[in-house]
Amino acid sequence: MVTVQGLTPKAKHLEYLSFLSTLIMVVALGLGLYTQWQVTENSAILVISLVGLLVFGLACALQFYFHYPYVGRALFHIWLGCILGIIVFSEEKEIQYMMPQEVMNILFITSLCVHCFWTVLQRALRLYEHRPSLYSQTEVLEGTGLIISTLITGNDAVAISLMVCAVFCNLVAIRLKSYLGLLNFFGLLCLAVFVFYKDLSISVNLFGLACFIGRHSFEPVIDLYFSGLSTLERWESFFRVSKFWRHVTIFFIFILNLVTGGIVGRLSANHKEWFIVVPLFVVFAVLWLSFHFLSFVTCWKLMNRITECNLTFASLPDDNKNMNQIMASKGVRHFSLISQRLICITVVTTVTLMGIGWTTRTAYSLSLITILLPIECLTLSLFWELGASLGGTVTGYAIIAPNTGQRRNTGATLLSGALVQDIGSRATASLNKMNQFFSYHMIDSYGCDYSTSGISPDNIETKIKAFFDRRTSDGPKFDTYVLYFSGDTYDTGDWALTDGQSLSFQTLLDWWSSRNMDTGSRLILVLDTNHSYLWVSPIRRVYDEYVAIQTCKYVKASDPESSDVARVGSFTKDFVDYNQGEELEQNWNDKKRSVTALYQVSRCWTDFTFHLPTPGEITDHWDSSFPRLLKPLLKAVNFGGVGNPCCCVGCVMRCLKRKKMKWLPPKELNTGHSFKLVRS
Repeated sequence: MVTVQGLTPKAKHLEYLSFLSTLIMVVALGLGLYTQWQVTENSAILVISLVGLLVFGLACALQFYFHYPYVGRALFHIWLGCILGIIVFSEEKEIQYMMPQEVMNILFITSLCVHCFWTVLQRALRLYEHRPSLYSQTEVLEGTGLIISTLITGNDAVAISLMVCAVFCNLVAIRLKSYLGLLNFFGLLCLAVFVFYKDLSISVNLFGLACFIGRHSFEPVIDLYFSGLSTLERWESFFRVSKFWRHVTIFFIFILNLVTGGIVGRLSANHKEWFIVVPLFVVFAVLWLSFHFLSFVTCWKLMNRITECNLTFASLPDDNKNMNQIMASKGVRHFSLISQRLICITVVTTVTLMGIGWTTRTAYSLSLITILLPIECLTLSLFWELGASLGGTVTGYAIIAPNTGQRRNTGATLLSGALVQDIGSRATASLNKMNQFFSYHMIDSYGCDYSTSGISPDNIETKIKAFFDRRTSDGPKFDTYVLYFSGDTYDTGDWALTDGQSLSFQTLLDWWSSRNMDTGSRLILVLDTNHSYLWVSPIRRVYDEYVAIQTCKYVKASDPESSDVARVGSFTKDFVDYNQGEELEQNWNDKKRSVTALYQVSRCWTDFTFHLPTPGEITDHWDSSFPRLLKPLLKAVNFGGVGNPCCCVGCVMRCLKRKKMKWLPPKELNTGHSFKLVRS
């Protein structure tokens, strides 16, 4: 929890709501223990309660008296998870409908609702700072307590503990922004309620279980929308781990796969038609093992590339560190595009393994598979994101002219010398900022043109068309074209040119369409003018081109020579500084800002993809990376051409992305070139 500077004292009192949810749950746990002791008269419950009070008192003493807050909180949350587990896993049918038990269930749901309300309020009032992390300390501590409490279930303790680990693996996948992990999480909840606990033949308190899972899953789920961190930024917490531990993690996951496959294979021998199932499983096991071995090698090589990127990142000066650009230069995007289908088929084989072992399943085999599925889902999401958002080629062109406030059908306006000097200095500052922007983000610059005498129609048409015709040194078109303009505009948003002429958005779009010719490139317009916000609506109606606009809206000044109001050029400074990781004097969401940021994208923007590797490049990769014995799998992996590994759901995914962009546009839109489009 982070307190934001500038909040009123009344708003700061809202932070105490964070303790209310825990307090309600403590009351519910106390009531549950009392009810069980009253009915069963089990002395063990009395001992647990007394130990719980001792631990609670010790935690408070450590936190508030001895000034060891971390140790105190750790003891408290472990105790909380342990007591909750005892209540959940020792549910007795004869007390389910007793009044104290029903009150306890109501308190569990109330605690969950209060926690959800506080979590949303934190983000609505911006009391929470989003940072990349794989887990929170609270969920690990309470999860540890819950695992300890499974000892009361006897022989089922290991299976239930593995299922708790599966839940936290799914939460890690969601925190890493894996939508496949989110779907897998919902599937896991249904599997646990309707299959897992019934197979164990134990009765659980679903209200207490819902309170535990809801308290820890609600935050990562809603942060899929509220958090501005991209998938790659969320993965930084893992990428920063040392090379040794990253490789140990991958090796452990591979061993876990082998153990799971061995257990499922051993259980298949118990099938009543084992003489058919076992041979089929052996044939499938060879295919399953081959793909998992290839996936293991692929992830190992990816971690080697990440290590190289970390070394390069550490060697660069602090003012020019950009991990995305470094990974792109190390070929991580190209590597990920080639490996996407392999990882996707690996996930499919794991799901198939679960189906083959379904009839002869046990709680152990089911728990192990539910641990592996979110890990493989988040791995697939990582390769997808690296291939879709990382790198790509980009070129930029800036056109800058002093902004004099020119209007259509008006005569010349006499400006004071101080205002003329201010206009010129702001234009020069914008020119320097755009040169800095192109250099920082490694954008292939076509130039930054600065004109003090106006922009002629013929010259700008020639220059822009030549810019749109640019190609990379290898021959293909650039993936992204960034066109910047700062200067005079008319009240319609059209650019003011010499001889009373103008350049409209439709004309600019026609030039782009005639030069793009379905090559799949995209255009990003960055405009810093008085009326460029009027181009936002036309962008929204573009169907067949990948076009985006980043612009702004200035507060009207009553006094044109006042220094208190932001002027043209202010947005450029803030936009460039923000995308270089510098602190702004006023955040984009600050209501006191005199210039607000706006962005809009065309309807098909979310369908955009960077250049895909050719079949020849894929063949070379397989020859250099994998044993020749497994080369026949190449044709199976790349059947149907190169592209999205889940071709069958491609249309559905594109539709969902379009709807998400239309209904829930993010505050920050990652362009895949290390800079973001922002809106206030």
